[in-house]
Amino acid sequence: MLTLTTIILCSCKKETKNCSGAPTVFAGNDTTLLYSTSLVLNGISNANTGEWSIISGEGGVLEKSQNQVRFAGVNRNTYKLMWESKNDCGTSSATLNIAINIDCGNDLTISQMVDRVHWLGQSCFRIEGTKYKIYIDPQSITQTDAADIILITHSHSDHFSPTDIDILSNSKTILIAPADCNYTGTFAKRVVLTPRQDYTDGCIKIKAVPAYNITKTQYHPKTNNWVGYLITINGVTIYHAGDTERIPEMKSIDCDIAMLPLGQTYTMNTVADAAESAKDVKASVAIPMHYGTLEGTSGDAQTFKTLLNGTIDVVIKNREK
Repeated sequence: MLTLTTIILCSCKKETKNCSGAPTVFAGNDTTLLYSTSLVLNGISNANTGEWSIISGEGGVLEKSQNQVRFAGVNRNTYKLMWESKNDCGTSSATLNIAINIDCGNDLTISQMVDRVHWLGQSCFRIEGTKYKIYIDPQSITQTDAADIILITHSHSDHFSPTDIDILSNSKTILIAPADCNYTGTFAKRVVLTPRQDYTDGCIKIKAVPAYNITKTQYHPKTNNWVGYLITINGVTIYHAGDTERIPEMKSIDCDIAMLPLGQTYTMNTVADAAESAKDVKASVAIPMHYGTLEGTSGDAQTFKTLLNGTIDVVIKNREK
């Protein structure tokens, strides 16, 4: 039998890449931030594409929006970032060192910070740090002022007053409030925090904490995600409880100064509950609030002080305008 064999000859050549080398990249000059905790990154590559990553440093994040990448870090920290770019011939990378060293002023003692806390009635306070002026739940404001930060605990009218915010807010003001506090006036940044979320801006850290009723749930239900605040400024942590009863979450809070409501209609069930709350949050100093307007009396403030005598210092603030 004759067998025919067909042989196909191929003159194929192995495809080769026309490579001139891996990309040329530049991550930028090492920098120290003195006035801000963030900056826009400008990595350069002749491949026209690349990715940023954080190699080292605590608390840094990369925020991507459209064609821009912004790095945000924490004051008094250093970071190393990497800019990496690829093409068909290889990968190149470069690093960028960032130090954040904002002058926050000197740390204050607890007593010095207590002197910088001003009670304007109900739950409204003005806190004067060395770099920041903060208003909490502004009400019945009679004098024009410029707030760096305004904090709102919840949307009840005796805590959220757009008219009063108008008096204090300008194009540089940061407004931090729950989602249902709709404000359409002038501000630089609107931040929504739910319980356990936090916001850092240079020399200050603000953490939202739960605030709600356990028994009188018709007033401040937990599901509304209304809040109190932990404010760390000039080395001192201040707790503003918002409208709340004594709740289990207080035992996980550590603060230097606690502002606690005394009213027994909408907030605490008893003045004794308010006193125990001061112990729960491990305060060194307690300042009573939310009395003398819609509920509670000046006598309740004295009772509060008596209950904590020998345990926690109580400072009863005179109401200011």
